[in-house]
Amino acid sequence: MGDRTAQGAVEMLTEPDYEAMVIGAHPDDNDFGTAATCALWASQGKKIVWVVMTDGTEGSEIPSQSDEELMLLREQEQRAAAEVYGITAVEFLRNRDGHVVNSEDARRGVVKLIRKYRPRVIFTHDPTSHIMAPDPDEKPDATGYLNHPDHRATGNIVVDSIFPFAGNPRSFRELLAEGLQPYRVHEVYFFGSTQTNTYVDVTESIEKKGQGLMCHKSQFNPEDNERMAERMRDRAASVAKEAKEKKGLEMRYAESFRRMKLHIPPAPKEDTAVPAGSEE
Repeated sequence: MGDRTAQGAVEMLTEPDYEAMVIGAHPDDNDFGTAATCALWASQGKKIVWVVMTDGTEGSEIPSQSDEELMLLREQEQRAAAEVYGITAVEFLRNRDGHVVNSEDARRGVVKLIRKYRPRVIFTHDPTSHIMAPDPDEKPDATGYLNHPDHRATGNIVVDSIFPFAGNPRSFRELLAEGLQPYRVHEVYFFGSTQTNTYVDVTESIEKKGQGLMCHKSQFNPEDNERMAERMRDRAASVAKEAKEKKGLEMRYAESFRRMKLHIPPAPKEDTAVPAGSEE
């Protein structure tokens, strides 16, 4: 970090334009992780943009289906789901599904969007979540979960893009010529985390999450839609129970995140000027 007051220094912006940017690896990842929260915030008038890292071309059980056909279908499904939630901006970076790596090109794509939209908050995968499994002796009938490598890679790309690259005027200097100045993100919300510390009451938006997920028709058997919606509500109810146990919060349905603050704006200065015509 250099002297920001030096002659020729480029200002790092801290005033957000959008409230939130959600960056997930695949079409439907953002839905599962954040849809109810985003639908709630959108209903409150907050501007939200969704970003999908990959082209989604490994999300099918049909090897003969063309990559382009599947990619366009899944992008159409994602746009339809976002519309249900009230999200009007959706970006597709089209990295190769199943092969995401934390490369310079991948970081440039994310940095460009961060500077373009200037979100106050970024939601993404927790890159530290890898093996999630209960003790088989305590829960002999439960199975574990291995986090997808694209999820972990996406989380790392986003974290590195936020710092140092999005805020460094010497990083990706070609973006300055496009009018995209360095920007400091205020907060990060990680989803799919084993270290949650923040709970959002989504009782009034949980049904929209179910409706939006049903837009991903290529991913789910239509006969399973109602069961999927029921499982989603059960999961949100379980998270709400966790919120009560850990934080004493009363919620019916909740989504949870690992939240960290990166920038706290200074408090506005009080106006101490004496109004004209007033007596001292």
